Amino acid sequence: MNRIVFVSPYRDLSTLAQSVAAGIDLEVEFYEGWLEEAAEILRKLEGPPVDVIISRGGTAKYLANTFTVPVVRVNTSPYDILEGLDEARQINKNIAITTFDAPLLGLDLMEKVLGISITELLFHSLEDLEEKVRALAHSGEYCVVGGGPSVQYAKNYGLANVFLRTNRTTLHSAFLEADKLATLRKEESRKSRRLEAILDATYDGIIAVDASGAVEIFNQAAEKVLELDAASVIGKNIADVVPNSRLDHILRTGLAEIGELQDTGHARIFTNRVPVKCDSEIVGAVATFQESSKVVQAENKIRKELTGNSQFRAKATFSDIIGVSKILAVKKKVAANFAQSDLTILLYGASGTGKELFAQSIHNASERYANPFVAVNCGALPPTLLESELFGYEEGAFTGARRKGKYGLFELAHCGTIFLDEIDALPLEVQGRFLRVLQEREVLRIGGESIIPVNIRVIAASNKSPEDLLNKNMIREDLFYRLNVLWLEVPTLSERREDIKHLCEHFLPPGKKQQLLPIIAKTLPYLEKYSWPGNVRELQNIVQRFAFFVDSFAQEQDIEGYLQLVAPNILSALSIPPVDDSHQIRPQVKDLEHELILRAVAEHDTLEKAAAYLGIGRSTLTRKLKSIREKQLTI
Repeated sequence: MNRIVFVSPYRDLSTLAQSVAAGIDLEVEFYEGWLEEAAEILRKLEGPPVDVIISRGGTAKYLANTFTVPVVRVNTSPYDILEGLDEARQINKNIAITTFDAPLLGLDLMEKVLGISITELLFHSLEDLEEKVRALAHSGEYCVVGGGPSVQYAKNYGLANVFLRTNRTTLHSAFLEADKLATLRKEESRKSRRLEAILDATYDGIIAVDASGAVEIFNQAAEKVLELDAASVIGKNIADVVPNSRLDHILRTGLAEIGELQDTGHARIFTNRVPVKCDSEIVGAVATFQESSKVVQAENKIRKELTGNSQFRAKATFSDIIGVSKILAVKKKVAANFAQSDLTILLYGASGTGKELFAQSIHNASERYANPFVAVNCGALPPTLLESELFGYEEGAFTGARRKGKYGLFELAHCGTIFLDEIDALPLEVQGRFLRVLQEREVLRIGGESIIPVNIRVIAASNKSPEDLLNKNMIREDLFYRLNVLWLEVPTLSERREDIKHLCEHFLPPGKKQQLLPIIAKTLPYLEKYSWPGNVRELQNIVQRFAFFVDSFAQEQDIEGYLQLVAPNILSALSIPPVDDSHQIRPQVKDLEHELILRAVAEHDTLEKAAAYLGIGRSTLTRKLKSIREKQLTI
């Protein structure tokens, strides 16, 4: 939307202008002020920049000389002047008409036609106007014709006065002109910004000169490669700022030079130089260039691949780390401080404590939050695959390699964060290559020859203690100290038992929350005493089992009987004798237990995983499966 501001020297003009603008459905801001006062009003305006200013007479001219914003002047038409002079001669034949900066043409003709004497008061400021009106008052009786300030000063010094009014037709024309001018100006601005964005978005340096060799375009890539500031180059002759550009030669010969290799003194570049012709006349020349290193091209491809890739985005923030314990609050505060730097971090913590939650939260609280977060579980990938996944490979690097090669995860994390979980699972030979990435922030693909710079923040994690990592040779000593710049030990669930209640409530399915809250309250004493070897992940699994059995749980049932069904490992760990199934667990609940077991076995590819999900041992699961199958055979 165009922002048009109308500054009126007097209220009647504002009222008339508002009516005209409303009639043509044009949105305009209206203010009142004269000369310096009007300029001060415009200086104090807030919001988006003004596209066009409209004003009248001397105020319009003053504003045009003060601001770079275009000013549409509401001209006083000859008809308006004649009408004002005709009204004035009814009062006094001696008439003074005020004009700002430039004299009015045709006043001598108007004197003859109207039979009056006209004195022109030419002024350049309000002070100048007041002085001339004061002098006029001392020289005799006059009727002053002019705008708002002129009439006011005439009244102050006892002179008759006539206000020069503006008619609707003049205002209508001024508004249409202002709207058209604002639209054209915005379109030109859009084109200019679009061209500037295009020029600066490309990794090619671009220099354009006119027919005389004066620099017209010098984009950001050119600034970087040639180590020159565009502001100091634009308008100067290219031969004075880039002596070996050869654009002056292109202007003389009109012959293009394509694919030339050149040493600029700052970098080695590939460049194209072409003349710009209009009707066979050379009107300028353009050079495009880029550094000979393929790194820029590789970065460009990587960023294109990353566009819209939701796979490499961190979802968690510190608010997703649930708990009210003091130890958790301290750890979150430390981690939030870590987010303000780009230093490497090593996270320690047992399995299931939430190390990746901390890593994602640090990333999202850092300046890299809008860039990729690449999470790698080093223990989940075979050693033979891990190296190619991390570093990438070139075409033909090994049997089975993709035809066009593959970007490594370090490259894909460019400008963002890479999280390496189970860092101790990295093979020693891969650890050596990773150490170079940490030291130099450079990657060499498998089978590649080009060094690829990467801008990454590294967060590593392990469920082993620092002592074990070093003493048991799980990680190279030099790599350990490179990683262990900032370190954070993520607390176990047993270290923050006061968070168990809040975590249970957080994990409850919304649809069953009201049913489950009383059960959680009854089981909480047992949950808070349990050691939680599986930490938060184990607690989440148990809450899910609570939700599964909730529909068949009788409120009067003994809670230990319920725990024997849902989490027998908790009772055994707390040395609580098992409850007799026949007396405490109703047959339908027993059936639900069987259904839960069969579902867990179906959904997991090994009995160990199914037993871990159910929170029981493998032998217990085997025994229960045998019992289920025997029961099915007797039916």
